[in-house]
Amino acid sequence: MYKTLKALIVSAAMAVATLSALPQPAVAQDLTKVRVGYIPVGVYAYLWRARDAGYFADAGLEVELVTMAGGGEIIPALQSGSLQFGISDALGVLNARNAGIPATYVSFNFAQTEESPVHAALTFDPEIKGPADLAGKSVATNLSYNTDWTMMRAWLRDAGVDLDTVQFQEIPFPEMIASARSGSVTVVGAVEPFVTLAEADGAMVLGHFFTEVKSPAVLSGVVAMTPWIEENEELTVAFVEAIDKAIDDFNSDPQIARDTIAANTKIPAAVVQAMQLGVWDTNVDPNEMQFWVDAASAEGMLGAETNLEDLVWTPAN
Repeated sequence: MYKTLKALIVSAAMAVATLSALPQPAVAQDLTKVRVGYIPVGVYAYLWRARDAGYFADAGLEVELVTMAGGGEIIPALQSGSLQFGISDALGVLNARNAGIPATYVSFNFAQTEESPVHAALTFDPEIKGPADLAGKSVATNLSYNTDWTMMRAWLRDAGVDLDTVQFQEIPFPEMIASARSGSVTVVGAVEPFVTLAEADGAMVLGHFFTEVKSPAVLSGVVAMTPWIEENEELTVAFVEAIDKAIDDFNSDPQIARDTIAANTKIPAAVVQAMQLGVWDTNVDPNEMQFWVDAASAEGMLGAETNLEDLVWTPAN
C-alpha cells in the first residue's frame, strides 16, 4: 500500500511540473495577451475552466497561465511587470502591503468550510490523538509566515499547546506524506489531493486546522498591482468577469470543477472524485480580510493597522 501511495503522490506531484506542457487552445491574433501566475492545484481550477470554456477568449483575452511556487514568487513578478495577474493567499497580500507593495485583490474568491475543508493535520503516529498531544513534537507546513503556518499555530494555540515547545518545519506539499510516514515529522498540514491520498494509506486526520479555527475561512484569490489596475480597468473587468463565469459553473455543478481538475492534472480519477473542493464565491465581503489582519498581528507580522477598504478592488461605477 505504501508503494501505491508513493506512486500516487509522485503522479500528483508530476502534474505540477508537467502542466505547462499541456496543449493550449488556439486563440485569435487580436486578443490582448496577459500572463497569470498560479499554483496548478484544484483551488485555482477556475483559471483552467475560464480558459478551456473559452471565457477568456470571449472577453478578448489570451491568457498564459504561468506555474509558480506561490504568492512569495508571484507578487514580486507582478511588481516587476512580468505578470499582470496572479494568485496569492491573504497573508501574501497583507505582507506585501506592509512592505509598501500595492498588491490588491481583483477577486477574493476561495474559502473552505467545515463541510468542505481542503486542509487537514495528518499523522501516522498512533500515540498522537489530537492537537493537545503535539507539545514537544514536530509539525510541518508548506511555508512559514503564510496562511497555513498561521492557522496551524492558531489551531495549536486554541488546544492549549505551548508553541515554544513545537518544532515547526517547512516541507513542500508533495513531500509531506512520506515525511510523516518516515517519522521525520510528527504531523503535517496537508492540502488536497494529498489529504485524500494519505487517508487511503492509513493516515489519521487529527483535525482540519483552518476550519476548526474559522469557518468559512476565506483565504485566497487573484491579485494585481493597483497602478496597473487603474491603467487597465476595462481589461481587469473583462478578466474578472471571465473567472466569475467559471466560478458560477463550479457552483452550479461541482462535477464541472472535478472534470476540470481531472482534465488539467494527472491526479488519479478516484482521488479527484473523493477530494474536498472547498468553496468559491464571486462576491466576498472585503471585511473577511480582518481575520487575517488580526491573525498576522497576533504573530507579530503586522505592526500597523491595515485599511481593508482598498485591499479588494471594485470597479468604478
